Amino acid sequence: MPVDFSGTWSLAKSDGLAPLLDALKVPAEKRPSDESATVVITQSGDSFVIKTTTAAGTREAKFSIGTPFVDQDIKELRGKDIEVTGAWDGDKLVLKGAGGNSVTREIVGGQMVVTFDFGGISAKRYFTKS
Repeated sequence: MPVDFSGTWSLAKSDGLAPLLDALKVPAEKRPSDESATVVITQSGDSFVIKTTTAAGTREAKFSIGTPFVDQDIKELRGKDIEVTGAWDGDKLVLKGAGGNSVTREIVGGQMVVTFDFGGISAKRYFTKS
């Protein structure tokens, strides 16, 4: 296991989120007005449970590396099932979807940095461990 993401993480800041939501065609009513978020990650080897709590509610994703699953965060934002597959890229946890789109989690300077890539547009969210 390259890195352990287990723990409770609180959103510290976001960069580039609006252009990404525009590219994803996320309707205004689904866009977060309150960007606070808490992510609880339970990891056992290559198996993950990621529970995300925002002002809009709580979503949970359960998956294992190499097994496709429907990402609930994407489903909530886009209103449709998008299948992704988890993989390790060194110490990074990458959820890869169709067309090269991805969500990458990595630990940088004690923060969990989550990078969203869609159609050449990137956004980052930075979380601190609680």
